[in-house]
Amino acid sequence: MSGGALFYWLCWILWIIVTFFMFKGKQRTRFAIWILLTIIFSNFYVTAGNISVSLSFLLVLTGSMLLLIPNTRLIYHLISSFTITIGYAAMLLWEKNAPVWIIFHRPLILSIITVILIVILTKSFNLRLGIGLLGMSAGELIYSLTLSSYGFSEPIGQIYFFEYAVMTVVILMILDILQRWKYKVISLIENYKQSLRWLNE
Repeated sequence: MSGGALFYWLCWILWIIVTFFMFKGKQRTRFAIWILLTIIFSNFYVTAGNISVSLSFLLVLTGSMLLLIPNTRLIYHLISSFTITIGYAAMLLWEKNAPVWIIFHRPLILSIITVILIVILTKSFNLRLGIGLLGMSAGELIYSLTLSSYGFSEPIGQIYFFEYAVMTVVILMILDILQRWKYKVISLIENYKQSLRWLNE
């Protein structure tokens, strides 16, 4: 898939999952609106001087901050986001200078590496989402500003950024679902063992 097709396809899948499978509540409404606005404004840019910024990029950046602000240990989460920022920007710069090292699907490889960093840093899905998106957004900002300082002017928040971001979100969601299933399976096994003990008694 190219030209943003992967981004739009995965975003619509995420919107369907959020809208029809999440528990009803304010969080579901916020996530659904966030995804829709990101899709709508992905091709709209704000220009200030030589710098162009995608409106959807600003939405992702703002939304990720709002996910982190209500939580405790904010300093730790910001440091974790900074770690993702450095890692993400470094991968993009490395890929720009030596594209040969990525022999598989670029969004998938970069997203998997980013997810590994996120999973190491925190456990909660909402915190992973906030830390990951904030770190990737800041990394994209640093990457674009670094290129512009060398005379390579690129808009901040191009479609490839959203492909990386949505792929990361999908992988985090899959991991969260698998983790919940794991706990359910463990709980069922424990209940089965207890029922066997009662029968033996």
